[in-house]
Amino acid sequence: MENMEHIVQLKNIAQNYNILFVEDSKALQLQVSKFLKKLFKNVYVASDGKEGLESFKKNKPDLILTDLTMPIMTGHEMIREIKKLNADIDIIIISAHSDTETLMKSFHIGVSDFIAKPVNATKMIATFLKILSNIKRKEKELESLCLKNPNEEQDTLNFIFEVGMKVDILNHYRGVPIINSGHIIRTNKEDVVLKTTYLQLLAIKHENTTILDSELIGEDLQCELLSLDMDNYEVTLKKKNLFYPEFKNREELKLEPSKKFKAFFEKKENRLKIKVKELSTKEISFFINDESLSFSKHENIKLSIVFEDIEKLANEKLNIVNDIIFDCRIFKIERIENEYFIIAFIQEEKEINEVLNNYIYHRELELIEEFKTKYQFI
Repeated sequence: MENMEHIVQLKNIAQNYNILFVEDSKALQLQVSKFLKKLFKNVYVASDGKEGLESFKKNKPDLILTDLTMPIMTGHEMIREIKKLNADIDIIIISAHSDTETLMKSFHIGVSDFIAKPVNATKMIATFLKILSNIKRKEKELESLCLKNPNEEQDTLNFIFEVGMKVDILNHYRGVPIINSGHIIRTNKEDVVLKTTYLQLLAIKHENTTILDSELIGEDLQCELLSLDMDNYEVTLKKKNLFYPEFKNREELKLEPSKKFKAFFEKKENRLKIKVKELSTKEISFFINDESLSFSKHENIKLSIVFEDIEKLANEKLNIVNDIIFDCRIFKIERIENEYFIIAFIQEEKEINEVLNNYIYHRELELIEEFKTKYQFI
């Protein structure tokens, strides 16, 4: 049902725009272009980068969907040439290559988003909605700049987050993300009123702020708490600012460890205790106050962790011990008063990763229960 709503929303927006689709596979070209023609005003199709570039010059589409690996001229080569002609054009890549190097290369030359092969209809719909909503917003902003009467300027925040829109509401408790959906029931230039779950209202109260996120657009909206109506599950928020999040789906959970969690810096024969601020399977941040130590960025160090609450980590599939030693590489060093604050990347090692992942999973459940207990009588 929700997917059908998105298709209707997409069709309403896309029918006013033209798209260029560049793909060398005739089978995929036929399949995807048939889908696109049901949505967009005009669909221009090309079989390689050279054809795509010529079509762009001739037809001047509003949006480009392109493969990367193609004969004559690759997708990356075509994108570079198109960006010379129009640096603001939105380009979505569709490719079987999802490795980090390929994606970073794509985004460095101005790609807006990525759809992996085999093509997933739900992902394609969500991506088009996000990109076209951004295009529409930019057009509204441009129109507002041309208005003779400045009082008629369009409200960007109001345009993006509209009445009736379903959004995700994001808060944190000691590193644990608390996310529930909500619906916008009233909005104006300054404020927005949402209906959401009781737990999310408690999370907003805890932080006095929250973030609104929708898969339909690229930006998130930072808001400040104005008032809560716990009986009606409503919250009134003050709109603060739009921002582009580093990622839409948080894959690495960084949590505060428990009081029983102990960690040490291993230096030759010495073992120095450290205060861990946050921990994930990929990264650890900690404080250490030994004046005799010197650290440098990118230095490799050894850390160890002692799990005193090891009974919670019992798992037949993992040979968990109370003490694990792992290698890290320093990413950031900052001096705060008399302490070093260090962020280090944990080097990939399957067994260590599994142990940390298991600990973080149990710690997340523990913190959620702690949050519920702390606020259940509010």
